[in-house]
Amino acid sequence: MKKKVYISGPISGVRNDKYRDKFRAADKKLHEEGHYGIDPSVFGKPGQHSWAYYMRAAIPELCKCDAIYMLEGWRHSKGARLEHTIARELGMEIRDEESEENLDTGDYAQEEF
Repeated sequence: MKKKVYISGPISGVRNDKYRDKFRAADKKLHEEGHYGIDPSVFGKPGQHSWAYYMRAAIPELCKCDAIYMLEGWRHSKGARLEHTIARELGMEIRDEESEENLDTGDYAQEEF
């Protein structure tokens, strides 16, 4: 089943827009697996608006998704940790890029991601 998957990872504090490459690669991987990726890195560049502004834009998009894909380093990102908490509390499937394991299967326990 094709899923809508939110991509979450560090953006603020990552130099030279390197975060965009990681988000694009994750989006490509999800697409190759037959899923539709939601890439919040396209919402704008850090510094153009406040962190809160970006989170207010990102969270509604996360809530429309079936699952979340946590990029390497997400545990060091305040925004990604918040997105992870929201996804967990909503019972979403949570997948970790580093381990390629599901951190929590939410309501999708019987389905493969």
